[in-house]
Amino acid sequence: MIQIAIVEDDAAERQRIGQCLSYLEQTENLHFSITEFSTGTAFIGNYRPDYDIVFMDIDLPGMDGMETAKELRKMDPTVILIFVTNMAQYAIQGYEVDAMDFILKPINKYSFAMKVKRAAARTTRRADDYVTLRTERESRNVRIAAIKYLEVTGHYVVFHTTEGNFTEYTTLKEAYGRINREFFVHCSRSFLVNLQYVESVNKDTVTVGGEELNISRPQRRSFLAAMSEYMGGRR
Repeated sequence: MIQIAIVEDDAAERQRIGQCLSYLEQTENLHFSITEFSTGTAFIGNYRPDYDIVFMDIDLPGMDGMETAKELRKMDPTVILIFVTNMAQYAIQGYEVDAMDFILKPINKYSFAMKVKRAAARTTRRADDYVTLRTERESRNVRIAAIKYLEVTGHYVVFHTTEGNFTEYTTLKEAYGRINREFFVHCSRSFLVNLQYVESVNKDTVTVGGEELNISRPQRRSFLAAMSEYMGGRR
């Protein structure tokens, strides 16, 4: 089941997207669960990183689509984002928020189907992107892309995520072995940072998902090198 969010203020356009997705369900081996939002503010205010694909209008009331997309990327750097708009002049700005594609209005269901099938193929990699955390009370599957950073505290590791913080009795080395993603980098012996959530880097600190962490002197050079390589790869 592919989780879809439609962020569109026009009810007729939301219905049209829903009809195109229904057409795909009838003609392809695809199944969708759809949640609709009429404003960017409502979408961001209720966001959980469970969606696979987000369809977003640009000309939204209040917080427009580009502003909404920038807020989305702070919470979920990897969700597939597709703009659905009649404002083709904004296409170039899509690179700023890592939009996968643009669908122009009025929507052509055949063109729409082609682009959605391509997006759906990419969602398969997200399905395996989970790590099981064993806390004192429960075992919980957490999406790796939702992890902002890991913190060592005594004999425990705290997983700071967009879904909350979870503490597990383990070592940082063991935890990293289960995550095993190149965009997780040490900024000190106590912190393992997801570079996708880095907002700024100062002389001795890095801001990750709104929280300021210390960069240790031994890790500074390697951390900055990893950050530079990561940013270069996103251009």
